[in-house]
Amino acid sequence: MTFTRAAGRREPLLIVLSLVLGLAYLLHGGVFTLPYPGGVFLKASGILVLAVYAALARHRLVAAALTFSAIGDVMLALEPAQLPLGIAAFAVAHLIYGLLFLGRIRHSGTRGLAGLILAGGVAIAGIAMLVWLQPDMGDLRVPATAYNAIIITMAVLALVSRAPWIAVIGALLFVLSDSLIALDLFKGIDPAWRGPAVWITYVVAQVCLTLGLTRHN
Repeated sequence: MTFTRAAGRREPLLIVLSLVLGLAYLLHGGVFTLPYPGGVFLKASGILVLAVYAALARHRLVAAALTFSAIGDVMLALEPAQLPLGIAAFAVAHLIYGLLFLGRIRHSGTRGLAGLILAGGVAIAGIAMLVWLQPDMGDLRVPATAYNAIIITMAVLALVSRAPWIAVIGALLFVLSDSLIALDLFKGIDPAWRGPAVWITYVVAQVCLTLGLTRHN
């Protein structure tokens, strides 16, 4: 029996478990509250479950990206939040995802004109948002700018590649989630729906990336 087949049988359980843990963290602080640092570990737990799934499927780079994402979750959930370390951890995760999408391009070619047009649109939107946010970044200007460049590059590579659409959707949802974080962090724009939307798009993004980058070779 191969690890891949074993992971395939465990997939429903692991994906559901990850989503349940993600939902639990969404409710944390409202419906129930864990004493510190319980919430920190709860935040990272669902992503770590996805990392286990990727490892069982023998996709070590996907597992590594998810592990660095979980580290980023921990850094941002600590009191006080360790923003530079969190940004660095997520930057590494996106570098790995970007390398995986680049590998798809080298192996299968590009998606064609449609992919290039979509990628160009994402790149322009990312640059425009960066220019808009720059004056309010303060001490985080350098790491936040570098992070923005990395995640936009990752999304562009996803759109250009022939990766499964579920993985591409995951990449775009990740950009959306981080954009919502930036609105509050740098512009103070924080409507009531923003917090839940950040978490929901993030969890769904990671699930989509995991499924898309492990199911298809």
